[in-house]
Amino acid sequence: MIPIIEFQQRSLHGPVMKSDEFDLGFSMKLRELVAKYDIKYNPEELIVDDATADAVFQAGVELLADVGLYHLETERVIKFTKEEVEEIAREYRESPSKHTFGKGKDEVTIEYRTGADTRPPTLYAGPAGVAEEEWFGAFIQSFVQEESVKALGIAPGLAKLGDIEPKAGTPSEIYVAQWEQKQIKETLKRVGRPDMHCGLLATVSTIGGTMAMIGPGLREAHNTQIGVHIIPEQKLDWARLILSQFCQDRGIIPWQSTMSMIGGLCRNAADTAVSMVANLLGQLSYARGPLCSLFTNHMDGNWGTPACLWAYNAAARASERNIKVCIGGVAASAMDLMMCEAQMLHVAAIAILNTASGMSYCWIGGPTGFDARITGEVMNVTAGMKPEKANELVKKIMAEVDKAEHKEMMFSVAFPEIYDLETMKPTSEYETMILNAKDELARLGVPFN
Repeated sequence: MIPIIEFQQRSLHGPVMKSDEFDLGFSMKLRELVAKYDIKYNPEELIVDDATADAVFQAGVELLADVGLYHLETERVIKFTKEEVEEIAREYRESPSKHTFGKGKDEVTIEYRTGADTRPPTLYAGPAGVAEEEWFGAFIQSFVQEESVKALGIAPGLAKLGDIEPKAGTPSEIYVAQWEQKQIKETLKRVGRPDMHCGLLATVSTIGGTMAMIGPGLREAHNTQIGVHIIPEQKLDWARLILSQFCQDRGIIPWQSTMSMIGGLCRNAADTAVSMVANLLGQLSYARGPLCSLFTNHMDGNWGTPACLWAYNAAARASERNIKVCIGGVAASAMDLMMCEAQMLHVAAIAILNTASGMSYCWIGGPTGFDARITGEVMNVTAGMKPEKANELVKKIMAEVDKAEHKEMMFSVAFPEIYDLETMKPTSEYETMILNAKDELARLGVPFN
């Protein structure tokens, strides 16, 4: 692997280039490679064949080797040789990834898996988005009280604690984040899972804020991850490299997340799949983590469309066959289908597709712990399903989702409206809706036991 200090040298001495120039070169090279390898999005085949997966991988290798990574602060390009990029993939491929989080009875091991594995992805799900002080702990409890949830992929953040707003780069960032962590620890202790993995830090974003969260009683190597992901498309800064070095020095697993956008520098699903592979390899080159999530969305923020599903699968299968890192993903609806059966159908379709893509861990499994439980059941019963059958099942479910009338964007969850905060159970109306959706999924072909 390339030492991080070498990334500093390349950041300081690589070719000088304006950000717009880099973007143009990236986009043009991407188009050239997609055409060279004849990679085409096919909405009828959301699970790509081996040849397509391998073509996406080869194109991703060439893209990173040709354009490199762009350092936003030095305005220089971090260059790679093709041999270096291939060596990164080879080192991972020869030792498929896995890692154990948590302690004692709360241990969970995330392992590389393929789409053909009957072993399902690990339900690593937590509550995403913004929570309010009054129900922050309850929101988390809805997940960690579920036996099938093995770790928290993420926890919510507060927009305000009392009258204090967490502002990046100020003491308030740390103050609010430490309050959140205290609530998380108390919640875990209350449900009897004190040493459970807590996932990605939510509110803190600066180097100082992040480092202030690491220590006894806060976050430690066994229960945290620190975000070091590349900024789309193919850009980084000193913070990514400093935090990567910090993770390596402290034995902390970095949170790697490959993100590319359909409709931006990537014109379509085919471009995006190749970009995600180059992004993945770029992150592995400096962060060296065993886990990496894949994610894509459209310019309007929507995700979970057939184009997004295809791009995710193509990139995940490229990694499954040629890199063998633990690939993560989300099973969540971007559409405001709350209190509507179609919301659960959409989540299930994404879960099935990602499971068939070789996903190792699912870090968002729905808006509440009850939803995550059902999502876990979907992954359990579809793991190892033949690609052709999974493809048809996903398309059938997505056709039902398309019939839903209310499809505005959803960015937050009104948790107290769907959970009873005293009993910590979903309201009867919400529970009925989810179970009706489960019945509909069974009717459509999900083989629940």
